[in-house]
Amino acid sequence: MADSPWLVLRQAREAVDHHRPEEAHRLIEPLIAEGYRKAWRLARDVVKQYAARAGKSLDQHNHDAAWRDLLAAEALNTGEKAVAELRQTLTRLGIVQAMAALEAGQPLETLAAVGRLGNRGVRHPDLARLESIAQEWAAATELADRGEFIRSLAELDKLRPKLPCPTAAFDRFRQAVDERHARFRAAVGQLYDAAEAKLWRDALAAADTVLAVAPEHREAKAIRGKAWLAASPDTADYVAAAEERGEAVAAAFTDTRRDSPRPGPPPLPPLTSSYPGSPALPKRFLLWVDSVGGYLVCLSHRVTFGQATADGPVDVPLFADVSRLHAEISRDGEGYVVESAKGVLINGAGATRAVLAPGDRVTLGATCQFLFHKPLPVSSTARLELTSGHRLPVAVDGVLLMGNELMLGPGPGAHIVVPWLEAPALIYRSKEGLAVRVPSGTFRIDDRPCTDRALLPLPAVVTAEAFTFAIEPVAARL
Repeated sequence: MADSPWLVLRQAREAVDHHRPEEAHRLIEPLIAEGYRKAWRLARDVVKQYAARAGKSLDQHNHDAAWRDLLAAEALNTGEKAVAELRQTLTRLGIVQAMAALEAGQPLETLAAVGRLGNRGVRHPDLARLESIAQEWAAATELADRGEFIRSLAELDKLRPKLPCPTAAFDRFRQAVDERHARFRAAVGQLYDAAEAKLWRDALAAADTVLAVAPEHREAKAIRGKAWLAASPDTADYVAAAEERGEAVAAAFTDTRRDSPRPGPPPLPPLTSSYPGSPALPKRFLLWVDSVGGYLVCLSHRVTFGQATADGPVDVPLFADVSRLHAEISRDGEGYVVESAKGVLINGAGATRAVLAPGDRVTLGATCQFLFHKPLPVSSTARLELTSGHRLPVAVDGVLLMGNELMLGPGPGAHIVVPWLEAPALIYRSKEGLAVRVPSGTFRIDDRPCTDRALLPLPAVVTAEAFTFAIEPVAARL
């Protein structure tokens, strides 16, 4: 039988007396809905406690905590003057923060600040203006990243008179875009000349220069994929092996037209050696590379993210203020797609579904952020870098969403950078399970000698002349 209203009110009063406003709020809310006047009078004391605690949070510069208490107080709707004053104070501070981010040259942070205020019910004419300016600045940035520098500079010149703040950071940004444009003009000509002459190593160097200043330049990515195939001894082996089996290499690697399809990974060579008893593909595993770091590797096409709990069902559990099942990233024909019924921020803009591009900053909940990287355009494997200080139950340096292969190599194009390697090593999928290829010669899996490539059991330690790495199954608690 449910407790009597008298007993509930007594419990709520004790909660107020012991400064537990959330507990009192939970107890009296049903009584308020049923019209109990004593519960309504007690609600005013609960609201006062919320407001007092919010004031202390403000003094400690913890604005998020202050907002949480304000929204809880407003939900009781007692009409306290202190609540209205608190909203005005927090609104002013929020607008100042958004303006400061814009003045500092951080339009995405401005959009995030505006979005937070909007989610908290703030309606202010300055917010719409700040959001419009930040969106135009972010759009000009995207144009520059695609190599459309003339349009980008024109948009920035139109934007400058609209800025409601000092323009020093904006002017520095505009100058940086101009300097990128100059480097782009020189490098893109060299890129096309090298590609036309089939000087693939020169094309690779020129493509890297172009993509350093215009990371989303489509034709530079396509030419780099083609050059990577033609110039790399390892990928040359891939192509030769595929041709021997009568398999055609994807046209995306050899077609650099603007309407060419997105490059896919090259076909993997057949195994010439095996490891008895290799298991089928796991859903996840941990990869530890000596002197480099540790990674959670996810092999599923759909990877879920959520709060780390004892019985959590998610693939990537996070010690963060997120839901138990907050979001998922799937790999399909569009690329990598993030979806969340709770909503996420992509570069500061709210979304429930979005296709991720390299360099995108994804925010789960209020503060948990990661960067999305796709180091190798011809591979479907991606890397997630946690940038907000949150962590997983196992201390890893990143999360890898593995497509067909995972490259350990010396340059920034590798999925895991091992600077001292002379030639890349691969972990890849095969019909029998996971496999490893070490083109430099012999290596060992545990105590078993191998040459060139072999199947990988779980767990295993792979030792070569230049590196050592270990793979192990994911513990149940993760």
